[in-house]
Amino acid sequence: MFINRRYYSRHTSRARPYLAAAFGGLLLIAAGFPGSAVAQDDPCSGLLFSTSEDFLTRGPEPADGNPIISDGDLLAWHVSAGARICRRNADLIRQFDISRVDLGLDAVASVDEKRRLIAFSTELDSPNGDQFTAGDLLFTNGGIIPNAALLTLFDLPRSLDLGLDAVTLIGEEERLRRLAELARSGRLRDNPDRLIGFLKELDVDIWFSTEGTPPEIGKPIFLDGDLLSARDGVIVRSNASLLPALPAGIPVRGADFGLDAFTPALDPIENVPVELLSTEIVGFGPTPFTDGDVLQPGPSIWLKAGDLLKTLEPATRDLGLDALHENVGDVVQCAPPSITFISNVEVGMIDPTTGLANWGGVTQRPFARNIRIQGSMPELVNCPDLANYEYRVEVDQGAGFPTFADPGVVHPASENWRRMVRPTPASPCPISRNDTYDSDALGWFSVTDYRRFDGCGDPPSLAVWDSTSGASDALVRVRLVMREIGATTPTYVSGSVRVQIDNDLISLPDNLLQTSSGTGDMWFDIYRASETSPLGDQCKVEGDGADVVLDMKGRINDDHFWKYDLRWSGGFVVGAHMITTAADQTDFDDGRADLDDEGTQPPTSILVPLKDGFDLSAAYATVAAAQSVPTELPDVCGFTVHFRAWDRAIDLNFVRSSNYFSNRSRHTTMWRSFCVSR
Repeated sequence: MFINRRYYSRHTSRARPYLAAAFGGLLLIAAGFPGSAVAQDDPCSGLLFSTSEDFLTRGPEPADGNPIISDGDLLAWHVSAGARICRRNADLIRQFDISRVDLGLDAVASVDEKRRLIAFSTELDSPNGDQFTAGDLLFTNGGIIPNAALLTLFDLPRSLDLGLDAVTLIGEEERLRRLAELARSGRLRDNPDRLIGFLKELDVDIWFSTEGTPPEIGKPIFLDGDLLSARDGVIVRSNASLLPALPAGIPVRGADFGLDAFTPALDPIENVPVELLSTEIVGFGPTPFTDGDVLQPGPSIWLKAGDLLKTLEPATRDLGLDALHENVGDVVQCAPPSITFISNVEVGMIDPTTGLANWGGVTQRPFARNIRIQGSMPELVNCPDLANYEYRVEVDQGAGFPTFADPGVVHPASENWRRMVRPTPASPCPISRNDTYDSDALGWFSVTDYRRFDGCGDPPSLAVWDSTSGASDALVRVRLVMREIGATTPTYVSGSVRVQIDNDLISLPDNLLQTSSGTGDMWFDIYRASETSPLGDQCKVEGDGADVVLDMKGRINDDHFWKYDLRWSGGFVVGAHMITTAADQTDFDDGRADLDDEGTQPPTSILVPLKDGFDLSAAYATVAAAQSVPTELPDVCGFTVHFRAWDRAIDLNFVRSSNYFSNRSRHTTMWRSFCVSR
């Protein structure tokens, strides 16, 4: 059975003040230990970690005078002091009578808050015969828990050592000390099966990941990217639940990203538990990251590899990340929820500073109108007490996130939001195609409400926020909060996602008179080819028996301009037909010097060439021939040039009654009509 309680006592009421600093525009959150101020001369304060590779520090000289930092040394990062050496590898393995050999450091967890008693694993087996392997859990007091003991409940051959990549100790400090003493006694060496009884008796657990995946690869019991419970023999965090925005998990989702390190910590801003991790491989998906970055589930980057090692000044920025430990924070019994999509855009494709998205082949896009929030929520397999939790989506529009006494994103029953369901004869889904879905007055949904539609259609939305209720142009933050039903404090707060809102549509001028050329966001005039003044009589173009060739000049201004086009219609042909072509480069990023992400340049000019040398006579002949009408340009009125301009906002049209989302075209059209006289 799954862990159904928390093991760490809450430290939130006595946690020390925390610091935050910015590196390269990224907010970095400090983690310390509660109850006392972090001493600047304490080299083990902060986030403990190890690198995957040796390197030479070019920063301050280490206390022992050795500038070489190995992949077996234990380091610590603190926001006010950066990275420092906490303990050398030789110090960690001293109790095992090993000298002049560095065995690497693959996993680390401190038993006590002072970081005096450390649990860890090595990269290499002991050189002293069969003393221990790289898959065993070691303690700095000389204790050993064999790899076979950790895997007892997974029904694997005792001789199969799968290594040890990440470790987290769950339980009260005094009970964990007793576990370390049992490990030192040697009672688990010959009887690894006894570990389960000890863990249950002490009411503690060991969460860990392995270096390898057990057979069979087609149907693995677990992956080396899963976090396992030694006490209960279950997966407590699957690779898929840790990295929901990635194709993480096999054989279904696509890949195993591994789990090199994992630790609970305390978010000093929200004062709630968070989870930190690192992967075995780099990610090139929506959120690019390296195997040296400190991540949060999602994934989102909590601390970049270069910032983690900055004070040590290595010659390269990324040296991998093999171990993590922070001894503050509750272990959340349910896999943490996270926001994965905003208006159908993967969170990793949204710039964390500007809130602009790269989507649909277009860069730097804001969001508009109905903002759809989707995410990864706990499942019964990793949250047995699912029915005890509720969640809501919250928006900070500049005044901060709401308190629990204030509403989050609310969906009252009067909005008639109905979840689409597509049942099959064998499906457990409701028979009704649509089912009402509404929150309480403060925006809370029960997690079971969310989960009752699993497998019944499109991935459900967590909430849909009507952004027109706030400022038309604003940078907002969106986050997901989960709590025990009715609790006054959150169980989990996701990382916030910055989203740039742009609800301003491109506006038309007051009228088509020349005096209105300065009003609105767009303007254009029609010119005879090569002439410097617009047509004096806007209703008549004299052909003089020759082809009618036109120039179009004007302007378009918008904070998030995308593109424009020109079309013509009239005569005896049907439809509107393109004037501009791909060669005209009418997109903001196509390289035109007079066209950028805010429109035509200079912005006040109405003389920017929108299209020069358009031969209306030739264009008409081509279309007329295709439609089997006379090809000569007729002397008639009703010819029209249509000028359309788009902004880059991602605008979803939300139909509440069917939970349907479609993209809304964000273009505005201006036109001028004229007569042809030949």
